[in-house]
Amino acid sequence: MKKRLLFVITQFYKGGAEVALLNLLCSLSPEEYEVDLLILDQAYFPNAVSLIPKVPPWVNICDAAAGEGLIAYLQKIRRKLVMRLTKRLVCRIKAIRFVRGKQYDFAFSYGEWLSPEFVAHRTNAVRKAVWIHTDIDKAPYIDEQVLFGFMDTCRLYLFVSNYSMQAALRRFPILTDRTYVIHNMCNDASIRALANEPIACIWPKELPVVVTVGNIRAEKNHLRQVEAMRQLHLRGVRFVWLNIGSTADLLLCRRVRDAVAQAGLKEYFLLLGADDNPYRYMASADVVAVLSDYESWSLTLTEAKLLAKPIIATRTSGALEQIEDGVTGLLTDFTPEAIADTLERALTDASLRRRLSESLTGFSSQRLTQTEWDALMAEGEEQM
Repeated sequence: MKKRLLFVITQFYKGGAEVALLNLLCSLSPEEYEVDLLILDQAYFPNAVSLIPKVPPWVNICDAAAGEGLIAYLQKIRRKLVMRLTKRLVCRIKAIRFVRGKQYDFAFSYGEWLSPEFVAHRTNAVRKAVWIHTDIDKAPYIDEQVLFGFMDTCRLYLFVSNYSMQAALRRFPILTDRTYVIHNMCNDASIRALANEPIACIWPKELPVVVTVGNIRAEKNHLRQVEAMRQLHLRGVRFVWLNIGSTADLLLCRRVRDAVAQAGLKEYFLLLGADDNPYRYMASADVVAVLSDYESWSLTLTEAKLLAKPIIATRTSGALEQIEDGVTGLLTDFTPEAIADTLERALTDASLRRRLSESLTGFSSQRLTQTEWDALMAEGEEQM
Protein backbone atom coordinates (compact mmCIF):
# COMPACT_ATOMS: atom_id res chain seq x y z
CA MET A 1 0.00 0.00 0.00
CA LYS A 2 1.34 3.43 -0.95
CA LYS A 3 2.33 5.87 1.78
CA ARG A 4 0.60 9.25 1.63
CA LEU A 5 2.88 12.20 2.33
CA LEU A 6 2.25 15.93 2.68
CA PHE A 7 4.94 18.60 2.49
CA VAL A 8 3.93 22.14 3.49
CA ILE A 9 6.27 25.01 2.62
CA THR A 10 5.93 28.80 2.38
CA GLN A 11 7.40 29.25 -1.10
CA PHE A 12 9.33 27.16 -3.60
CA TYR A 13 12.01 29.36 -5.09
CA LYS A 14 15.55 28.11 -5.60
CA GLY A 15 17.43 27.97 -2.32
CA GLY A 16 19.32 25.27 -0.46
CA ALA A 17 16.41 23.90 1.56
CA GLU A 18 14.03 24.09 -1.39
CA VAL A 19 16.43 22.31 -3.76
CA ALA A 20 16.95 19.61 -1.14
CA LEU A 21 13.19 19.04 -1.02
CA LEU A 22 13.01 18.94 -4.82
CA ASN A 23 15.79 16.35 -4.90
CA LEU A 24 13.95 14.25 -2.32
CA LEU A 25 10.72 14.43 -4.32
CA CYS A 26 12.58 13.38 -7.46
CA SER A 27 14.06 10.39 -5.63
CA LEU A 28 10.68 9.05 -4.47
CA SER A 29 8.85 6.43 -6.49
CA PRO A 30 5.20 6.93 -7.51
CA GLU A 31 4.88 3.18 -7.02
CA GLU A 32 5.54 3.62 -3.30
CA TYR A 33 4.23 7.10 -2.47
CA GLU A 34 1.37 9.49 -3.06
CA VAL A 35 2.70 12.99 -2.41
CA ASP A 36 0.97 16.33 -1.91
CA LEU A 37 3.04 19.52 -2.00
CA LEU A 38 1.30 22.56 -0.52
CA ILE A 39 2.96 25.93 -1.19
CA LEU A 40 1.33 28.47 1.08
CA ASP A 41 2.71 31.82 -0.04
CA GLN A 42 4.49 31.84 -3.41
CA ALA A 43 4.50 35.60 -3.94
CA TYR A 44 6.35 36.93 -6.97
CA PHE A 45 9.97 37.96 -6.43
CA PRO A 46 12.19 39.42 -9.14
CA ASN A 47 15.38 37.52 -9.90
CA ALA A 48 14.18 34.36 -8.14
CA VAL A 49 13.94 30.94 -9.82
CA SER A 50 10.75 28.98 -9.17
CA LEU A 51 11.24 25.25 -8.67
CA ILE A 52 7.58 24.37 -9.25
CA PRO A 53 8.12 23.43 -12.94
CA LYS A 54 10.79 20.91 -11.88
CA VAL A 55 8.55 18.93 -9.50
CA PRO A 56 7.79 15.42 -10.83
CA PRO A 57 4.42 15.42 -12.64
CA TRP A 58 2.96 12.72 -10.40
CA VAL A 59 3.26 14.97 -7.31
CA ASN A 60 0.00 16.78 -6.54
CA ILE A 61 0.79 20.50 -6.11
CA CYS A 62 -1.31 23.25 -4.59
CA ASP A 63 0.15 26.71 -5.17
CA ALA A 64 -2.25 28.52 -2.86
CA ALA A 65 -1.27 32.02 -4.04
CA ALA A 66 -1.36 31.24 -7.77
CA GLY A 67 -2.92 33.95 -9.89
CA GLU A 68 -2.83 36.65 -7.20
CA GLY A 69 0.03 38.67 -8.70
CA LEU A 70 0.99 41.71 -6.61
CA ILE A 71 -1.79 40.90 -4.13
CA ALA A 72 0.17 37.83 -3.04
CA TYR A 73 3.14 40.01 -2.09
CA LEU A 74 0.92 42.38 -0.09
CA GLN A 75 -0.74 39.42 1.60
CA LYS A 76 2.68 38.07 2.55
CA ILE A 77 3.50 41.33 4.33
CA ARG A 78 0.14 41.23 6.11
CA ARG A 79 0.64 37.63 7.22
CA LYS A 80 4.07 38.42 8.63
CA LEU A 81 2.63 41.29 10.65
CA VAL A 82 -0.18 39.11 12.00
CA MET A 83 2.30 36.38 12.92
CA ARG A 84 4.55 38.87 14.72
CA LEU A 85 1.66 40.36 16.69
CA THR A 86 -0.47 37.28 17.41
CA LYS A 87 1.82 34.25 16.85
CA ARG A 88 -0.94 32.88 14.62
CA LEU A 89 -0.61 31.67 11.05
CA VAL A 90 -3.13 33.11 8.59
CA CYS A 91 -3.83 30.72 5.71
CA ARG A 92 -5.67 30.95 2.43
CA ILE A 93 -8.95 29.07 2.06
CA LYS A 94 -7.45 27.30 -0.96
CA ALA A 95 -4.76 25.75 1.25
CA ILE A 96 -7.27 24.57 3.83
CA ARG A 97 -9.48 23.01 1.17
CA PHE A 98 -6.49 21.23 -0.37
CA VAL A 99 -5.93 19.08 2.74
CA ARG A 100 -9.52 18.88 3.98
CA GLY A 101 -10.78 15.31 4.25
CA LYS A 102 -7.39 13.76 3.42
CA GLN A 103 -5.55 11.27 5.60
CA TYR A 104 -1.75 11.21 5.45
CA ASP A 105 0.80 8.80 6.83
CA PHE A 106 3.28 11.65 7.32
CA ALA A 107 2.88 15.45 7.18
CA PHE A 108 5.95 17.70 7.17
CA SER A 109 6.05 21.38 8.11
CA TYR A 110 9.07 22.21 5.97
CA GLY A 111 11.38 24.89 7.33
CA GLU A 112 11.91 26.51 10.72
CA TRP A 113 10.73 29.80 9.19
CA LEU A 114 7.22 28.33 8.83
CA SER A 115 4.95 28.03 11.85
CA PRO A 116 4.02 24.37 12.41
CA GLU A 117 0.46 25.52 13.11
CA PHE A 118 -0.95 24.51 9.73
CA VAL A 119 0.36 20.95 9.90
CA ALA A 120 -0.55 20.71 13.59
CA HIS A 121 -4.14 21.94 13.34
CA ARG A 122 -5.24 21.68 9.71
CA THR A 123 -4.02 18.24 8.66
CA ASN A 124 -4.89 14.66 9.51
CA ALA A 125 -1.74 12.55 9.66
CA VAL A 126 -0.48 9.57 11.62
CA ARG A 127 2.82 11.37 12.18
CA LYS A 128 3.65 15.07 11.95
CA ALA A 129 7.13 16.56 11.80
CA VAL A 130 8.88 19.91 11.66
CA TRP A 131 11.83 19.92 9.24
CA ILE A 132 14.59 22.32 10.33
CA HIS A 133 17.28 23.59 7.95
CA THR A 134 19.39 25.94 10.04
CA ASP A 135 21.17 26.21 13.37
CA ILE A 136 18.20 27.20 15.50
CA ASP A 137 20.51 27.89 18.43
CA LYS A 138 22.05 30.74 16.39
CA ALA A 139 19.41 31.99 13.95
CA PRO A 140 18.07 35.36 15.20
CA TYR A 141 14.61 34.90 13.67
CA ILE A 142 13.67 31.80 15.68
CA ASP A 143 10.55 32.28 17.80
CA GLU A 144 10.53 29.50 20.40
CA GLN A 145 6.87 30.07 21.21
CA VAL A 146 5.95 29.38 17.60
CA LEU A 147 8.49 26.68 16.71
CA PHE A 148 7.83 24.61 19.83
CA GLY A 149 4.23 25.63 20.38
CA PHE A 150 2.66 22.61 18.68
CA MET A 151 4.66 19.73 20.13
CA ASP A 152 1.52 17.96 21.28
CA THR A 153 0.86 16.95 17.66
CA CYS A 154 4.14 17.73 15.83
CA ARG A 155 6.20 15.32 17.88
CA LEU A 156 9.23 14.94 15.62
CA TYR A 157 11.86 17.53 14.65
CA LEU A 158 14.06 16.66 11.68
CA PHE A 159 17.52 18.19 11.33
CA VAL A 160 19.88 18.16 8.36
CA SER A 161 23.11 17.59 10.29
CA ASN A 162 24.19 15.91 13.50
CA TYR A 163 26.09 19.00 14.67
CA SER A 164 23.00 21.15 14.23
CA MET A 165 20.81 18.64 16.05
CA GLN A 166 23.21 18.34 19.00
CA ALA A 167 23.52 22.13 19.30
CA ALA A 168 19.73 22.43 19.28
CA LEU A 169 19.40 19.78 21.98
CA ARG A 170 21.87 21.64 24.21
CA ARG A 171 20.01 24.91 23.76
CA PHE A 172 16.48 23.49 23.78
CA PRO A 173 16.25 20.40 26.05
CA ILE A 174 12.52 20.25 25.26
CA LEU A 175 13.59 18.50 22.02
CA THR A 176 15.01 15.49 23.86
CA ASP A 177 13.79 12.20 22.30
CA ARG A 178 12.07 14.11 19.50
CA THR A 179 14.88 14.52 16.95
CA TYR A 180 16.10 12.72 13.85
CA VAL A 181 18.65 13.55 11.15
CA ILE A 182 18.07 13.43 7.40
CA HIS A 183 20.91 15.02 5.47
CA ASN A 184 20.06 17.13 2.44
CA MET A 185 20.12 15.18 -0.81
CA CYS A 186 21.60 16.17 -4.16
CA ASN A 187 20.82 14.75 -7.58
CA ASP A 188 24.34 13.57 -8.27
CA ALA A 189 24.04 12.62 -11.94
CA SER A 190 22.03 15.72 -12.86
CA ILE A 191 24.52 18.09 -11.21
CA ARG A 192 27.47 16.51 -13.00
CA ALA A 193 25.64 16.71 -16.34
CA LEU A 194 24.57 20.34 -15.85
CA ALA A 195 28.12 21.30 -14.92
CA ASN A 196 29.16 20.56 -18.51
CA GLU A 197 26.92 23.25 -20.01
CA PRO A 198 28.79 26.25 -21.48
CA ILE A 199 28.87 29.73 -19.94
CA ALA A 200 29.58 33.13 -21.41
CA CYS A 201 32.74 34.42 -19.74
CA ILE A 202 32.31 38.10 -18.83
CA TRP A 203 35.33 38.35 -16.54
CA PRO A 204 39.10 38.47 -17.19
CA LYS A 205 39.98 34.94 -18.31
CA GLU A 206 43.56 35.15 -17.11
CA LEU A 207 42.53 35.45 -13.43
CA PRO A 208 41.66 32.66 -10.99
CA VAL A 209 37.95 32.30 -10.23
CA VAL A 210 36.25 31.91 -6.84
CA VAL A 211 32.55 31.00 -6.90
CA THR A 212 29.99 31.44 -4.13
CA VAL A 213 26.46 30.14 -4.61
CA GLY A 214 23.90 31.54 -2.20
CA ASN A 215 21.01 33.97 -2.19
CA ILE A 216 22.02 37.37 -0.87
CA ARG A 217 20.77 37.25 2.71
CA ALA A 218 22.24 38.56 5.94
CA GLU A 219 23.51 35.19 7.18
CA LYS A 220 25.46 34.62 3.93
CA ASN A 221 27.49 37.75 4.77
CA HIS A 222 28.53 38.92 1.32
CA LEU A 223 29.79 42.13 2.94
CA ARG A 224 32.47 40.11 4.72
CA GLN A 225 33.44 38.54 1.40
CA VAL A 226 33.98 42.01 -0.06
CA GLU A 227 36.27 42.95 2.83
CA ALA A 228 38.25 39.72 2.50
CA MET A 229 38.71 40.35 -1.22
CA ARG A 230 39.76 43.95 -0.58
CA GLN A 231 42.48 42.73 1.77
CA LEU A 232 43.70 40.18 -0.77
CA HIS A 233 43.89 42.77 -3.54
CA LEU A 234 45.99 44.95 -1.24
CA ARG A 235 48.33 41.95 -0.86
CA GLY A 236 48.54 41.66 -4.64
CA VAL A 237 46.39 38.51 -4.88
CA ARG A 238 44.20 39.08 -7.93
CA PHE A 239 41.16 36.94 -8.77
CA VAL A 240 37.50 37.16 -9.78
CA TRP A 241 34.73 36.36 -7.30
CA LEU A 242 31.47 35.21 -8.91
CA ASN A 243 28.36 35.28 -6.72
CA ILE A 244 25.35 33.28 -7.92
CA GLY A 245 22.05 33.75 -6.09
CA SER A 246 18.87 35.75 -5.77
CA THR A 247 19.17 39.51 -5.33
CA ALA A 248 15.59 39.90 -4.10
CA ASP A 249 16.76 41.63 -0.90
CA LEU A 250 17.21 44.98 -2.64
CA LEU A 251 18.43 46.90 0.41
CA LEU A 252 21.15 44.39 1.25
CA CYS A 253 22.16 44.13 -2.42
CA ARG A 254 22.59 47.90 -2.52
CA ARG A 255 24.86 47.75 0.55
CA VAL A 256 26.94 45.01 -1.06
CA ARG A 257 27.25 46.89 -4.35
CA ASP A 258 28.21 50.08 -2.50
CA ALA A 259 30.90 48.19 -0.57
CA VAL A 260 32.21 46.69 -3.82
CA ALA A 261 32.42 50.14 -5.42
CA GLN A 262 34.14 51.69 -2.40
CA ALA A 263 36.71 48.89 -2.42
CA GLY A 264 37.41 49.39 -6.12
CA LEU A 265 36.34 45.83 -6.95
CA LYS A 266 33.55 46.37 -9.49
CA GLU A 267 35.43 44.45 -12.17
CA TYR A 268 36.28 41.58 -9.84
CA PHE A 269 33.43 41.00 -7.36
CA LEU A 270 30.42 40.16 -9.54
CA LEU A 271 26.80 39.62 -8.49
CA LEU A 272 25.36 37.51 -11.30
CA GLY A 273 21.91 36.98 -9.79
CA ALA A 274 19.93 33.76 -9.61
CA ASP A 275 20.74 31.09 -12.16
CA ASP A 276 18.90 27.87 -12.90
CA ASN A 277 22.25 26.16 -13.41
CA PRO A 278 24.95 27.40 -11.00
CA TYR A 279 26.90 24.17 -11.47
CA ARG A 280 28.48 25.33 -14.75
CA TYR A 281 29.99 28.27 -12.84
CA MET A 282 31.16 25.97 -10.06
CA ALA A 283 32.78 23.71 -12.64
CA SER A 284 34.83 26.66 -13.92
CA ALA A 285 35.96 27.67 -10.42
CA ASP A 286 39.43 27.34 -9.02
CA VAL A 287 37.85 27.51 -5.55
CA VAL A 288 34.26 27.25 -4.29
CA ALA A 289 33.72 29.38 -1.17
CA VAL A 290 30.87 28.81 1.31
CA LEU A 291 31.19 31.52 3.96
CA SER A 292 27.93 31.71 5.90
CA ASP A 293 27.63 32.92 9.48
CA TYR A 294 25.65 29.80 10.33
CA GLU A 295 24.42 26.86 8.28
CA SER A 296 23.33 23.44 9.42
CA TRP A 297 24.02 21.63 6.14
CA SER A 298 25.19 23.38 2.99
CA LEU A 299 23.85 21.98 -0.26
CA THR A 300 26.48 24.03 -2.09
CA LEU A 301 29.24 22.21 -0.21
CA THR A 302 27.77 18.87 -1.23
CA GLU A 303 27.44 20.04 -4.84
CA ALA A 304 31.04 21.27 -4.90
CA LYS A 305 32.19 17.91 -3.54
CA LEU A 306 30.26 16.14 -6.29
CA LEU A 307 32.16 18.26 -8.83
CA ALA A 308 35.46 17.59 -7.00
CA LYS A 309 36.18 21.30 -6.58
CA PRO A 310 38.58 22.77 -4.00
CA ILE A 311 36.46 24.22 -1.19
CA ILE A 312 36.91 26.74 1.58
CA ALA A 313 34.18 27.11 4.19
CA THR A 314 33.58 28.91 7.45
CA ARG A 315 33.33 26.67 10.50
CA THR A 316 29.55 26.38 10.58
CA SER A 317 27.97 23.29 12.11
CA GLY A 318 27.29 21.93 8.63
CA ALA A 319 30.81 22.53 7.34
CA LEU A 320 32.35 20.88 10.41
CA GLU A 321 30.41 17.75 9.51
CA GLN A 322 30.79 17.99 5.73
CA ILE A 323 34.47 18.95 5.41
CA GLU A 324 37.58 17.22 6.73
CA ASP A 325 39.91 20.17 7.11
CA GLY A 326 42.93 19.91 4.84
CA VAL A 327 41.63 16.74 3.18
CA THR A 328 38.30 17.43 1.48
CA GLY A 329 38.44 21.20 1.88
CA LEU A 330 39.79 24.06 3.97
CA LEU A 331 37.96 25.41 7.01
CA THR A 332 38.35 29.01 8.11
CA ASP A 333 37.32 31.20 11.00
CA PHE A 334 34.70 33.88 10.45
CA THR A 335 36.79 37.06 10.27
CA PRO A 336 37.66 38.73 6.95
CA GLU A 337 41.34 38.32 7.82
CA ALA A 338 41.01 34.55 8.36
CA ILE A 339 39.00 34.15 5.16
CA ALA A 340 41.57 36.17 3.22
CA ASP A 341 44.42 34.03 4.59
CA THR A 342 42.67 30.77 3.68
CA LEU A 343 41.71 32.00 0.22
CA GLU A 344 45.28 33.13 -0.43
CA ARG A 345 46.56 29.72 0.60
CA ALA A 346 44.13 27.98 -1.77
CA LEU A 347 44.60 30.32 -4.73
CA THR A 348 48.40 30.35 -4.64
CA ASP A 349 49.02 26.62 -4.12
CA ALA A 350 48.08 24.56 -7.19
CA SER A 351 49.28 21.30 -5.62
CA LEU A 352 47.00 21.87 -2.62
CA ARG A 353 44.02 22.44 -4.90
CA ARG A 354 44.87 19.27 -6.80
CA ARG A 355 45.05 17.20 -3.59
CA LEU A 356 41.70 18.55 -2.38
CA SER A 357 40.08 17.67 -5.71
CA GLU A 358 41.56 14.18 -5.83
CA SER A 359 40.26 13.40 -2.35
CA LEU A 360 36.68 13.85 -3.62
CA THR A 361 36.86 11.29 -6.42
CA GLY A 362 33.82 9.01 -6.34
CA PHE A 363 31.92 11.10 -3.79
CA SER A 364 28.14 10.48 -3.62
CA SER A 365 25.48 12.31 -1.60
CA GLN A 366 22.47 10.11 -2.24
CA ARG A 367 23.21 6.84 -0.46
CA LEU A 368 23.32 8.26 3.07
CA THR A 369 20.16 10.35 2.72
CA GLN A 370 18.24 7.50 1.10
CA THR A 371 19.16 5.20 3.97
CA GLU A 372 18.04 7.80 6.55
CA TRP A 373 14.77 8.42 4.72
CA ASP A 374 13.98 4.71 4.39
CA ALA A 375 14.63 4.24 8.12
CA LEU A 376 12.25 7.09 8.97
CA MET A 377 9.52 5.62 6.79
CA ALA A 378 10.05 2.15 8.30
CA GLU A 379 9.86 3.62 11.81
CA GLY A 380 6.61 5.27 10.82
CA GLU A 381 5.19 1.92 9.72
CA GLU A 382 5.93 0.47 13.16
CA GLN A 383 3.89 3.24 14.80
CA MET A 384 0.85 2.87 12.53
